[in-house]
Amino acid sequence: MQQLTLVKRGILEWREVHPPVLSEQNAAIVRPLAVARCDLDIPMLRAQTLFRPPFPIGHEFAAEIVELTPDLSSSFHPGQRVAVSFQVACGSCPSCSAGLSRACESIPGAHDFGMGAGGRSFGGALSDLVHVPHASHMLLPLPDETDLIAVASLSDNISEAFKLAGFHLKSHPGIPLLIAGGHAGSIGLYTAGLAIAMGSPVLYLDSDSDRLEIAVALGAEVEQIREYPGAWTKKFPLVVDATGQPDGYRFCLRSAAVEGLVTSASIFFSNDFPLPYMDLYVTGATVKIGRVDSRETMPEALKWIQSGKFKAGNVVTKVVNWKDAKEAWLEPTTKLVVTR
Repeated sequence: MQQLTLVKRGILEWREVHPPVLSEQNAAIVRPLAVARCDLDIPMLRAQTLFRPPFPIGHEFAAEIVELTPDLSSSFHPGQRVAVSFQVACGSCPSCSAGLSRACESIPGAHDFGMGAGGRSFGGALSDLVHVPHASHMLLPLPDETDLIAVASLSDNISEAFKLAGFHLKSHPGIPLLIAGGHAGSIGLYTAGLAIAMGSPVLYLDSDSDRLEIAVALGAEVEQIREYPGAWTKKFPLVVDATGQPDGYRFCLRSAAVEGLVTSASIFFSNDFPLPYMDLYVTGATVKIGRVDSRETMPEALKWIQSGKFKAGNVVTKVVNWKDAKEAWLEPTTKLVVTR
């Protein structure tokens, strides 16, 4: 079978690899039907992360089940459509049982599809077939009427939006948000769409006119800025950083109201990152960073998409056929989805 692989910086190749086989219990083989490009995939292509090629790419995907181990026959069936957690996790260790599958204790080292060593171990979504271990935990059934393009990003960037804002809005309904858009382009927009669906007003800032148009269509108030100032003129109880830039993140930290919350989708590959400590000390802001727990968050986000209120499909800016994946994966667009 064929598998799209990041060979080196900016170079992708379709490679012929052995098809997966079921050799253990609680496993499935799935055929990807819609694969979304994550906001992190572009930095990976540009060698701006710690993930070193070669490795298969693609980790956000919806698929159909091709084959199952017998122990799963009462829960799933061949032909069933599912969303697949991008984090490979067992679902039963102490961390998984506590809802922290990102820190699964049963799988040492990297355990994500389509990223660095995890991709080399578990494969990538831009493959003819994908082996899914711990399938009872990893697979989320999708209703037959689900728009796979709209939910292709469910396991990561859409769930990231729920991590950034959704959980807080459940306990603080109606509070206003400031979202600073940027390199985490789709995440900022998904967060805006989710917050608006949950009944909160959103001010969305960005330098990119195309993303601003999407934010307007989602129902956000927008303002175009060339660069992020020291802080916004108004302070917000919830500020979401999707800039991917140090100055943007510090702007968000300084824009939080007293006892406000700042969440971030930015990833800085360093242990030495300066923060505006005194500004945070004075406001007493809470700062939340870290990875999403994919499988635990997917059902929460899916409910809002199924309700019709969260227009996740509006964030998708380009859809291409499977045969065009290699070329399209390198093209600049906010949210790319590859289908077949």
